[in-house]
Amino acid sequence: MKDRAGSTVLVVDDSVENVTLLSRILKMSGYSVAVADNGAQAVELAKSEPPDLILLDINMPEMDGFETSARLQSDEQTRDIPIIFISALDKIEDKTRAFRAGGMDYILKPFEYEEVQARIEAHLALRRLRLQLEQTNQELAARVDELTRSQELLAERERRLSAFVAALPNLSFILDEQGRYLEIMSKENSLLSARPNDLIGRSVEEIMAPKEGAKIVDAIQETIEKGDIQVIEYKIPVRTGSEHWFEGRIACMEKDGYGHGKVIMMASEITERVHLYQEIQRLANQDGLTGCFNRRFFMERASQEIQRSLRYKGALSLLMMDIDHFKIFNDRYGHQVGDKLLCHLVTLCQRQLRAQDSLGRYGGEEFVVLMPETNQAGAMKAAERLREKIEKMKIRTPQGNLSITVSMGVASFERGFDETKTLDILVKSADTALYAAKAAGRNCVRAS
Repeated sequence: MKDRAGSTVLVVDDSVENVTLLSRILKMSGYSVAVADNGAQAVELAKSEPPDLILLDINMPEMDGFETSARLQSDEQTRDIPIIFISALDKIEDKTRAFRAGGMDYILKPFEYEEVQARIEAHLALRRLRLQLEQTNQELAARVDELTRSQELLAERERRLSAFVAALPNLSFILDEQGRYLEIMSKENSLLSARPNDLIGRSVEEIMAPKEGAKIVDAIQETIEKGDIQVIEYKIPVRTGSEHWFEGRIACMEKDGYGHGKVIMMASEITERVHLYQEIQRLANQDGLTGCFNRRFFMERASQEIQRSLRYKGALSLLMMDIDHFKIFNDRYGHQVGDKLLCHLVTLCQRQLRAQDSLGRYGGEEFVVLMPETNQAGAMKAAERLREKIEKMKIRTPQGNLSITVSMGVASFERGFDETKTLDILVKSADTALYAAKAAGRNCVRAS
């Protein structure tokens, strides 16, 4: 096993000044240093002479640090080498992208000597401990008769691992196979669900919501059974009363032949990252102007509902709605007033529709409503009620209070339950009914 003097750090940076400074720091700390000034060279060096750790800059020509890290992670020969990004980029999206590309840590430029040294020591120690764990497991499989010695090795490894984990900035726990807290190492007790002394000896399923507790216990048992590191995301209310998201990395510490064992779980707080992802998902599914579902997401949801309707033989209806003479309205009052009208219309519809109904913008001034568990008679009644509400709606503008009318077409699946029926058939039927409503003079509802 390598000690500090035998550990090699690969520095990847196209800045001569940065390489010179980092090399000086590393050599003073007793490390061997390899250097690459671009991503392609770094990948080749990592394959031919694998280092123990890589310090990786982001902004480099041709292949940046994100792509370099992704290539190293995709190669079985280099994917286990820990990567620490060192960059002046301090936006959350840059840090998130770095971790998704496989980075284990992120240091901001300009950096402090002590911080770089501490981070490197921590990650090299983790690498050494992981390699030691693999070696110990192999020895235990081949030498089951040396139980006493094996227990001594495990106890020593546990003490060393505990000392290392206690020095990390994350929350760290040692748990048994049933998810009971055996030891808690944390400098941020405010991020715990209770005081450390109140958690020891209790199971995560007692502390957390049933879904989150079961998720962690399942991951613990899979880790002990297979020996693979499990990565999970979970949320819990912390001592401050707010709800936080965490990423938990679970690794096996020890196990016996009866399925009993211990794991270490390192939890990093990722609430901001999760909220950012949720916001991106929300924006990807919404119409940018009105806030209702966009066409792509509506059609995906409608396809799922049709399959459910056919499986359980439940009725389902689709309402297609078009604003009467919307082009004339836009030409007369302007597009800003037209946009205001669309937003008011969506708000009114969302108030009138049921929670299980889905509203989407199909295109321009045309909208669609999916009504699960609704036959044609029920859909016609709901559509007529909605049409009357829209007819009475007043939109305040500089030109005075304006109003509109809509034409609606209704199509339903409620008998026969032919599995060849598709969303396209339902939309086409509703569109045919919509044209019939327009032909009947507009401001009315027709069914196919």
